[in-house]
Amino acid sequence: MKYKALLFSIVFVALAGLSHAQQVPQYTQYFLNDFSINPGVTGTKDSWFAQTNGRYQWAGIRDAPRTFILNANGPLEGLNMGVGGYLFSDIVGPTRRTGFAGSYSYHLRITDELKLGMGLNFGATNWQIDGTAITLQNEADLALANSMQGVWVPDAGVGFHLYHDDFWVGLSAPQIIGNKLQFTDYSAETMSRLERHYFLTAGYNFSVVDDIVVQPSVFVRYIEPLPVQYDVVVRALYKDMLWVGGGYRVDAAVILMLGAQINDSFIFGYSFDLPTGQLSPHTTGSHEIMLGFKIQKRTSDSFRIKDEE
Repeated sequence: MKYKALLFSIVFVALAGLSHAQQVPQYTQYFLNDFSINPGVTGTKDSWFAQTNGRYQWAGIRDAPRTFILNANGPLEGLNMGVGGYLFSDIVGPTRRTGFAGSYSYHLRITDELKLGMGLNFGATNWQIDGTAITLQNEADLALANSMQGVWVPDAGVGFHLYHDDFWVGLSAPQIIGNKLQFTDYSAETMSRLERHYFLTAGYNFSVVDDIVVQPSVFVRYIEPLPVQYDVVVRALYKDMLWVGGGYRVDAAVILMLGAQINDSFIFGYSFDLPTGQLSPHTTGSHEIMLGFKIQKRTSDSFRIKDEE
């Protein structure tokens, strides 16, 4: 019970005074994309795991966001560590963000059942603007010429993942460096930068009846000085093989989802967001599909962290 009190204390503190906002790509299935969100998750699963995720946001709206990611991560056998990496592409109208990163995590055993993953990721991001898709009031403006412009910037993130068989709590901060984006030499100083983001994820597994678990969870996102956005989701899982769920992105969308695990090696997840705000008359909703594969089973039955000497 003390774990339950710890979990919900952290969640309710984080939810105090929330509104909404976000800059980096949106994930509705954050519990399946936890490695992409938090490097502290690296190497915590029972095998090496690879997945691809595609999100098609606001269907029916021209130039709406599209996000694609491919990643893999796993443990270093016999060590308290995990490694991984990912490639991604995020397209919004005339802008495109592509990049890569590698992740490393170190895991501490707090009790026999409670562990803490501490992770870092480092990589680079390429931001591009397609000037041919933008109509300028001043067509001779050199700040955005009628061409494709882009810039590579280094990037890094940090994360902590507290996990137990019954619950998890994660804190992470992508784009922690906050590098500026200088697309041209025509401006002495730019206001554009990789803004720091702050994420919190948390969830708890309640055993309701034999073979059925109910899992409420929350995903909180904050970028200064904008308001906070958060999702609340509840899933029902049958033997960790099938699940259905629903949720709410506050003042933004109603969420529906389903998924399955097949032959203990293939995982499929689908979610649908139905907007509830001002966009609702203009779009049929957002779709997100995740495909995952277990690559190599650990030689041990569970993730046994070595005791510190």
